[in-house]
Amino acid sequence: MSGVLDVLIVDDDEAIRRAYMLFLKASGLTVEAESNALAAIRRLEKGPVLVVVTDETMQGPAGTVLLETVMRRWPATGRVLFTGTAGVERKALAARALVLSKGDRPGDVRRAIIAEVQDAERRHRGPI
Repeated sequence: MSGVLDVLIVDDDEAIRRAYMLFLKASGLTVEAESNALAAIRRLEKGPVLVVVTDETMQGPAGTVLLETVMRRWPATGRVLFTGTAGVERKALAARALVLSKGDRPGDVRRAIIAEVQDAERRHRGPI
C-alpha cells in the first residue's frame, strides 16, 4: 500500500532496533523504529502503520500498554509483542497481539511478521 509504513519497531535497545530494521528491510518491508511507546504513538498519529512490533520492557509504558492503545485507536494495525517475561502473554493476547520470543528462529520471525503485514493490508483496504 502506497504511503503506508509496513512495520514500526519499538524497543529501547538500539542494537535490537537496528538489527530488526535491517532484517525486515532485507525482506522488502518498509520499516521505522522508535525507542519507547510514547514516541511510537506520536509516529502512529502521523500516518498509517500496518504492524507494530514491540518489546514488553521499556522505559515508560510497557509494550502491552502500547498494544492496547494501538488496538483501541488503530484497530486495523497488526500487533506483535516480543517477550520472554512469564505472564505477559495473557495481556498481549487480550490486545489481540501475536506473541513472539526474541529467541525464535529468524526465519520463523520473518514469516510471522510478513503474515501480520499481509493481514493488516487486507484490514486497511477494508471491504471490497
